[in-house]
Amino acid sequence: MRGTATTNMNLKKIAVLGTVGVLCLGPMSCAGSKKMGSSAAASAPSMMATIYAVDAGLDRVSKGTYGTAKFTEGAGKVDVLVQVNGVPLGGREANITADGGPATVPFDARIVKGTDCAAVGHDDTVIAQLPALRVQDDGSGILMASLDKVTLDQIAGQLVVFSSPTNTHARVGCGVIGAK
Repeated sequence: MRGTATTNMNLKKIAVLGTVGVLCLGPMSCAGSKKMGSSAAASAPSMMATIYAVDAGLDRVSKGTYGTAKFTEGAGKVDVLVQVNGVPLGGREANITADGGPATVPFDARIVKGTDCAAVGHDDTVIAQLPALRVQDDGSGILMASLDKVTLDQIAGQLVVFSSPTNTHARVGCGVIGAK
């Protein structure tokens, strides 16, 4: 009896859904969902940069990579997402955060004029200063920011770099911003 009552209740729910409208279980389940299911971020123009390790002592870029930087154009701004792994802390101790988050080491992050990470210059013309890239003890870090003073066109082909907070001329990572 109880099983029949539950089954009847479930059938009533399905009948109600059937009379109210179509139930969409996923973005591709419904007709016309390509228009409705796609987000603005998925169709927004974006660019990427692979962040290569820089050997500051030799002033050259190595073949190793630390991660990526993604730049997505929004309404009057450029959203930035930098994700890195394996970044050496250079003997610095991680700072405990006031908000109880994980201990991190801050790295200076910026977009500079230039088109070649191998031609590392020390008198960078800064196009946009980013917030600090906070790297944890394990070498991983994430930076999320929105820039309202630049466009994708202005940063295309330029460099995203991060360096020691105590010496902005000692680059740790560098990548050329381009089409993804």
